[in-house]
Amino acid sequence: MKFKKGEVILAPMASYTHSAFRRLCRRLGADRTYTELISAVGVIRNGIPVKLAYFTEEERPIHVQVFGSNPEEIAKASVIIAKELKPDFIDVNFGCSVPKVLRNKAAGYMLQCPPMMGEVIKETVEALKPYGIPVSAKIRLGFEKDEVEKIVEELQKAEVSLIAIHARTAKQGFSGKALWHRIKDAKKVASVPIIGSGDVKNWKDIERMFEETGCDGVMVGRAALSNPWIFKEYKERRDIKVSLKERMDFILEELSMMTEYMSREK
Repeated sequence: MKFKKGEVILAPMASYTHSAFRRLCRRLGADRTYTELISAVGVIRNGIPVKLAYFTEEERPIHVQVFGSNPEEIAKASVIIAKELKPDFIDVNFGCSVPKVLRNKAAGYMLQCPPMMGEVIKETVEALKPYGIPVSAKIRLGFEKDEVEKIVEELQKAEVSLIAIHARTAKQGFSGKALWHRIKDAKKVASVPIIGSGDVKNWKDIERMFEETGCDGVMVGRAALSNPWIFKEYKERRDIKVSLKERMDFILEELSMMTEYMSREK
């Protein structure tokens, strides 16, 4: 499914955005979802982790998100996932700044070398061409130095189809303020859709990010965990008062859905 300008997307968040939560957010108005982080090495060695990769047709368009430390393993894992799951996109994560991941020279660590990021995308795009599955990328402004324009240009040369930008560096993690104006700067050099991310706390922030950055889509992360109704609020352009009963019903439905796949882990 092609990306449509104006989409509001549920961000991938480890341990939170599993299949059940994604489905409920889709019902509340999220236009697109991503799986949690999946290790390319883990897929190659042990197969696809069911709890992380499981998704239903209701979640489409769905990006299965992989991370690794070199082009070959990411491309190889992406092919395994493409064959078995047939997602709408393979997403390569270059944005995770968790220390454990950085120590393995994966994900956000690769922001230090934009040409290597380009190689990862290039090999993955080529590997997936027989399956007709495009490649997206989730990035930050840089590792420690902000060089988002250079990163975007490298990924575009490698034929990436979509880029989500969290407007902080990897070193920042979630500290400081997200620099929305840098999303606007990246958009100026972009020939592919750009999704903006960072400090989206309510539906009015979604509206403001579109207006201030000119981005093609907005990704909602932590705000959706406490208020998954944020997607519906944006679509209807109004605050929604959610009752305690509605919140409890959401949790019970989520738990019920989780029983479908949580027992399938290899």
